[in-house]
Amino acid sequence: MYKVLFVCTGNTCRSPMAEALFKHELSKHQLPFDVNVSSAGLSAVKGEKASQPVHRLLRSQGIKALENHFASNIDKEKIEDADLILVMTANHLRNLLYRYPQAENKTYLLKGYVEINGEKAGVEKDIEDPFGQDEEKYLQVLEDIRDSIKKLIYKLKEVPQNENSPGQ
Repeated sequence: MYKVLFVCTGNTCRSPMAEALFKHELSKHQLPFDVNVSSAGLSAVKGEKASQPVHRLLRSQGIKALENHFASNIDKEKIEDADLILVMTANHLRNLLYRYPQAENKTYLLKGYVEINGEKAGVEKDIEDPFGQDEEKYLQVLEDIRDSIKKLIYKLKEVPQNENSPGQ
């Protein structure tokens, strides 16, 4: 089982969106290994639900994966358990690696990780925080994440299968 962890600040907007969108895309695509997906926040208020705009946008697209979502904080166990950790901003990356340097070889910016040849010059890598903004901003962020999730699915499909492959 290959374990993917999405991380943002409060685990109420971006990382739950990424988790829900990834699960939704996984239901439409066959990967050569099983995947478990979860999310956490660097400064989450434990037990908070995903924000209402996130619920509304996902439900409007037939995705109900967050009905039982409650915010949780990143911790040593989640870091150790994950095979791939994808964060939303460069600040998240710095913060996470400062706290958990042992995660360096498996933690990436979501948008940077999904680019075919790694970093692409001129491409904004952060996924903005929509918290407290209008629904249009939430929709922009959802589309930004969806684009990255689709690329992630295709990237994982293309992983050569050997003894070191995800899920092996």
